[in-house]
Amino acid sequence: MHKSQDPVMEQKREALARFLGVDKTTLRISNGHLYGFKAFFHGSDEAYLVLSDAEATQAAENAVQDKLWLISLESLFAYFDIDAYPADLLGKVKTKEIRQANEEIKKLIYHTCGMEPLRKRMLSYGNRKNLLADHDQSEHYQDGFFIYRLY
Repeated sequence: MHKSQDPVMEQKREALARFLGVDKTTLRISNGHLYGFKAFFHGSDEAYLVLSDAEATQAAENAVQDKLWLISLESLFAYFDIDAYPADLLGKVKTKEIRQANEEIKKLIYHTCGMEPLRKRMLSYGNRKNLLADHDQSEHYQDGFFIYRLY
């Protein structure tokens, strides 16, 4: 069990534990960061981000550039009313290829409108939960924090 010395991380852990209805000692803090923030793990098949309102907005802004491939395909399929889901690619295409495609799309955006207008527009439409909650695209509120299930 990884105990944080950071009181805010402990508050987040407690909020998540109350939300899940579990003992806070069952929640582990990630070593790395996702979209600039630490995640929490519950068991071997659940991960969550627990963020303040400002942190959630910052994380969503960071997520935009990491998910350009997904945003592009979803937009293309929606525009042409195609019944397909970009997430289905994950089992069929190598992670390296997805990252490479994402980097190429990022270059196109930087050489046209830039990333900032895209970030602002996506968040102005309320897409924070779609960007951060990969599991269910839901934003939950508990004890002053927004909770997003990653998987």
